[in-house]
Amino acid sequence: MKLFEYQAKELFRQYGLPLPNSVLVASKSELESSVSRLRFPVVLKSQVLAGGRGKAGGVIVAKDRQEAHDAFVKIMGLAIGGERPSSVLVEEAFPHEKELYLSVALDRGERAFVVIAAAAGGVEVESLAGKVVRKIPLVGISERLAKEVASSAGLSGEQASQVVSIIVDLERLAREKECELAEVNPLAVGKDGTVVPLDGKVIVDDNALFRHPEFAKLHPEDEFEGEASRQGFAFVRLDGDIGVVGNGAGLVLSTLDLVGDAGGKPACFLDLGGGAQQDRIEAALRLVNRLPGVERILVNIFGGITRTTDVAQGIRTVLSEGAVKPVFARISGVEESEARRILEGTRVRTFQDAPSAVEAVVGQN
Repeated sequence: MKLFEYQAKELFRQYGLPLPNSVLVASKSELESSVSRLRFPVVLKSQVLAGGRGKAGGVIVAKDRQEAHDAFVKIMGLAIGGERPSSVLVEEAFPHEKELYLSVALDRGERAFVVIAAAAGGVEVESLAGKVVRKIPLVGISERLAKEVASSAGLSGEQASQVVSIIVDLERLAREKECELAEVNPLAVGKDGTVVPLDGKVIVDDNALFRHPEFAKLHPEDEFEGEASRQGFAFVRLDGDIGVVGNGAGLVLSTLDLVGDAGGKPACFLDLGGGAQQDRIEAALRLVNRLPGVERILVNIFGGITRTTDVAQGIRTVLSEGAVKPVFARISGVEESEARRILEGTRVRTFQDAPSAVEAVVGQN
């Protein structure tokens, strides 16, 4: 489960990390009443889970109230990665002369946490040059190891002492909250030598959420994702109008690519899984049919473990129940002739290959 920046920073505060003063605002009236508590200049940051906020225009520096107002209006109207913010984090700007990268991440191959540091921040970890990676013992990080990491990142003296403290606190957060990632990027060094995290990213292991009820209130369960999870589907909501259903993650992903290449926009990724029977087909179609924004449904099935006749019968049953969005189905594989016979006389358009089905569903207005 990914946390918004402001939520990550709430955790940082709980664990003693130093942070600039900030307020979270969701309306212009809140901005007016809250910004007086901060010193200008301030940085306004879109609270979305998508990456690349800065490049997309979701991070703006404001020198006064008017600029802050204009920046807030712009950010709230800006979708980043298909996601519109419900709030903006307004934070006092921190003048600095150097940026570092620091994170504690779960390395599943090593079955342990690792600490990663680099003498350059503000970029993705994959792009970091000269990064330091150290495995953390299961009992937790020692001050000695934290000092070694800080030294390897080119720090010394008081700066190194501050970073050591941040490393120890960040590792304790990651371990106690069972995070996949606890990242500070950038970790800024001010002109006076003060070290302050400017951005935060935290991903909590979904499999550990039952041990952490404190996170339940952060992201109320999405109605459709919750239902899909209970049904055993792999499901992701997207921002298009074509619901995509298939059997097998690779098949569904390739179908999303085909839809995108043809100029369409998928509304969801739904993988039925192998061996899906009629009742699962019906549940999937009912779910996608109710999904807001869906205007057409694309079903891409290659029969093998999943019987195409079960798919066809499931589609026919759901169609008989009432208002269903137009369905375009590519059905091939075992028993495909019988599956097409089952769908004869219905409103379903059937196809033998995926490109033809995609062309038809994207071209349908």
